[in-house]
Amino acid sequence: MEFGKDKTFETDLRQRVNQYFQQGDGQSKAGNWRLHLKAAIILTCFAISYVLLVFVAENIWQGLPLVVLLGLFTACIGFNIAHDAGHKAFSKTSWVNDVMAKTMDLVGGSSYMWYWKHVVIHHRYVNITGYDTDIDLGVLGRLSPHQTWHPYYRWQHFYLWFVYGFLAIQWEFVGDFQKMILGGVGKHRFPRPTTGDLVVLIAGKVVFFGWALLIPWIFHPWYVVLFYYAIGVLVLGGSISIIFQLPHCVSEADFPLPRPDTAQIEEPWAVHQVRVTLDYARRNPIVGWLFGGLNFHKEHHLFPTISHIHYPAISSIVEKACKDHGLQYKEHKTLLSGIAAHYRWLRKMGQPD
Repeated sequence: MEFGKDKTFETDLRQRVNQYFQQGDGQSKAGNWRLHLKAAIILTCFAISYVLLVFVAENIWQGLPLVVLLGLFTACIGFNIAHDAGHKAFSKTSWVNDVMAKTMDLVGGSSYMWYWKHVVIHHRYVNITGYDTDIDLGVLGRLSPHQTWHPYYRWQHFYLWFVYGFLAIQWEFVGDFQKMILGGVGKHRFPRPTTGDLVVLIAGKVVFFGWALLIPWIFHPWYVVLFYYAIGVLVLGGSISIIFQLPHCVSEADFPLPRPDTAQIEEPWAVHQVRVTLDYARRNPIVGWLFGGLNFHKEHHLFPTISHIHYPAISSIVEKACKDHGLQYKEHKTLLSGIAAHYRWLRKMGQPD
């Protein structure tokens, strides 16, 4: 699929952002010591919460807050470390990016499958029904106005929040293996992992199942382990789904379709990214820190190879460029307003056409 050829906005925006980095004494667009310190803090907090949960907690009142923290820090590893590294933005050094991207394998996902599904497919075909697999929940729900409606979708604005949590289980146990066997996702085909990539995928699953299930089973009854595992994946899956749904699956975002005669999106790629993506809580540093800058989602889609630590600074540049080119810079002012907007969209998509 091709996009419109007019690159006036994209060229101007890239020149402005490049000028920002040149004025900053040639600072790298990749992560720096601030990101690397953040990664160390997150990994340390993840390890501490795990050790306290498995080896120290003696009752449910101690275990519940610890497993919630463990789920949140697992999500933070994905948001802040694996995500930047998967986009080659964690470090200027390629092997560091490769190593840090594999933190996703340690927490249940596959960095190889995620690269193809997210970096390649989602980032190119954002909100294009039939092409963007991130907005395709199958029979579970309807996120696009161009998807088939079913009567039980009337209640999706209630039940999908619960389903979001358990999508992490599908990802860990089924999704990655399914993509590997099928050699793709949806209508998109990509190379099956071989040699080193296959070893990393399998080893990552073994390590994950080891720390998440097998080691706790040695010290605790199986039903206790499954209970805490369920709580942990609900927190993880819910966090991941909400953070990635708020920028795209709301009424303010566009859901364009390619022209039937040319199979082309009429708008240029950069303009398309602006129209289908919203920011949220831009002025909340806590949200930005925890979510790996994914609340600056428009900036991320326009500059995926720039580390998220730079997004707060370049967001004003993107906003000014949008205004100068007659494009609306859409955003949710707060995290709660973004969640509310997604709730309203689920309710709207749950109604018959």
